[in-house]
Amino acid sequence: MERYTPFEEMDRMFEQMRSRMWGVSEPHRDGRRLEGRRGTHMNLKERDGQFVLVADLPGFEKEEIDLSFGDDVLTVSAKHEVTGEDFARARELSERVTMPKTVEKEDITATYRNGVLEVRLPIAESDDVEDGDRIEISD
Repeated sequence: MERYTPFEEMDRMFEQMRSRMWGVSEPHRDGRRLEGRRGTHMNLKERDGQFVLVADLPGFEKEEIDLSFGDDVLTVSAKHEVTGEDFARARELSERVTMPKTVEKEDITATYRNGVLEVRLPIAESDDVEDGDRIEISD
């Protein structure tokens, strides 16, 4: 049985406030769904020694998605533009997810199929790991 602390209740209340005021949710460590500013549905789980982030990004092409990792933060950005003779539309998103543990950045992999992005981030055995740059997305 877990012991109740008032700080957990305060964290929950702050999370509700952030969500209502700015539409921003902080990453959860227990695998619950994450929802960003524009309703980007994400799910972060830890399993088999790695974090697995699944994000629904319908309507984007793989080439329109940019992933980067630094300071234990995964950044997912995407921009889709449609222009016609008498109209122009753009859809943009940028989400940041902080990893609760140190990640082996050189072993991060990502795939994008049918509007679903899956990023696998192996957990480092030690905290002595350098931060990195861009992550390639494969089919």
